[in-house]
Amino acid sequence: MAPEEQGHSGRQSTLVIHTQGSKTRYASLIDVRTQHAKLLGEERNEFRASLPENPGTLWKDFAGRIAVVLSGGGARGAYEAGVLLALQDARVPTHILTSTSIGAINAASYAGHGRGYLGNAEPLVEGWLQLTPAMVGIDWSRYIIVLTGFIAATAGFGNAIGVLLHRLGIFVRQDDPLLTWLFLGVVGIIVLFSYTEFSYLFYVLMHPMRGQRWAPNKKKLIWSVIANSMVLGFVCWLLTATHIEFKSASVFWLTPRNDLLLGVALLVFAILWSLLRNRVSRLSQRILRSPLDSGLFQNYERSRFLRDRIHQRRLRRSPMRVVMTAAELYTGREKYFANKKVEELANDPGADTDFIRSHFEYAHDMMKAVVASSAFPMAYEPVKMHGGLWSDGGLVAKQPIIPAIRLGADVVFLIAVEAEKEVVPKIRTFLDVGMRAFDILMSRNVRSDLRVLESVNRICETYAARVGRRPEQLVLEIGDHSYRYLKAFTIRPATPLAATLLDFDGKIVRPAIEQGYKDGVTAIRAFIDYIAENPTSGSKHYLRLNSEKEVVATT
Repeated sequence: MAPEEQGHSGRQSTLVIHTQGSKTRYASLIDVRTQHAKLLGEERNEFRASLPENPGTLWKDFAGRIAVVLSGGGARGAYEAGVLLALQDARVPTHILTSTSIGAINAASYAGHGRGYLGNAEPLVEGWLQLTPAMVGIDWSRYIIVLTGFIAATAGFGNAIGVLLHRLGIFVRQDDPLLTWLFLGVVGIIVLFSYTEFSYLFYVLMHPMRGQRWAPNKKKLIWSVIANSMVLGFVCWLLTATHIEFKSASVFWLTPRNDLLLGVALLVFAILWSLLRNRVSRLSQRILRSPLDSGLFQNYERSRFLRDRIHQRRLRRSPMRVVMTAAELYTGREKYFANKKVEELANDPGADTDFIRSHFEYAHDMMKAVVASSAFPMAYEPVKMHGGLWSDGGLVAKQPIIPAIRLGADVVFLIAVEAEKEVVPKIRTFLDVGMRAFDILMSRNVRSDLRVLESVNRICETYAARVGRRPEQLVLEIGDHSYRYLKAFTIRPATPLAATLLDFDGKIVRPAIEQGYKDGVTAIRAFIDYIAENPTSGSKHYLRLNSEKEVVATT
């Protein structure tokens, strides 16, 4: 996966941690408010008191490169902020910071507020605590406005037609106009909320004709009967209570005979509707697409929120290698946007030059890269940049482990927001279906990456035991590729987080921050033990594998 780089000993490849459990232009100037000071106060004091006076001394003898991998997960990304706060308190240097989706926002803030290789998570945590859905552009009221516009359009054109008919001497009279309008309002609400139930009654009635035994959904059938009865009742009322007059002289009354003729006309209309439904559907699609965007919510508010809280210039100057994964929607390809130029990344120790040149790209506008990487499909609009249309990186890499390895990481903290034992949420609407489908896709991506990492580590452990060396000292050469052992600490909650993908609310995500900090502390203590047990001295051992023999060369 990555060329040879200085490593350290130890046989365990992965450690899974479980626990129960005033606005300014630049984010670096955000005040730490009272609620932030109270958040994790005792835990932070206790953890920092357990460390040396200068925690940086713990890592001074560690020559390897440390990577932090931030995954996607929407509002559950607050958990990552808690872990980053623990890394900050321990003053753990971060050389590589790879991210995707919500992790891109956390990565940009952490690196942009840090100094050198030490990040700063306090403004990030403060931002999470102050968060409201409107701040990140989640405003469902826009669709109430769209609906209001539709009502206004139909009312406007309908009344205009009425006035035009009056001028032509045609008058429509109602026996009880108030009751008719109230009846219409009730039927309109039923159609709005029960449209999908209308056809179910006819499906149930037609099913016995197919000769199949089947028990219908009683609740759904009851709603379908109610909805159809109300609409049919309104049509009957309208037919019996409406009179049409011409120049104040009655010329057309809705008598039983005329009602029969209208019934025949409605039947003809129903037949025409069944024949022309597809064409009407395509026309409706063209009409309805105009007020809708490529996402439920626009990026404007979210972009403004991020630009006000992340100092782009400091992010670009940070020595940390900050990488954000995005997916190009037209081609399906993945791209890693970085805060450093490709040539600089390719010269880093242990970096896979060929991979970096083919998969990495320098982000000319870091904020656009952040917004693109975190543009959750359906929820947010994709972003046009670098000649493509880019969306959430979770589509192709839920947890971007591969770029961290290719950049030469020796130790990696893998932060996942899903609990080991997943609880499937209730699915009620099309948005729930979309979010669940995205979760499934992202989970498969991360499991695939982890399997590759664990497979390489097992191979390194096996051959290291044969030659009497630590896995970190071994470099496997297979063909034109080199593979090496990567120590990984996986940090994830033991129980599912309360927040869902779109629960961007400070009160909801606060427990996730607290849980992330505690899990992060546990992982850091494990890292301290790892360093103490595995000396950094020792030469690299190269082992070339082929189908005929194994050649061991020591340097």
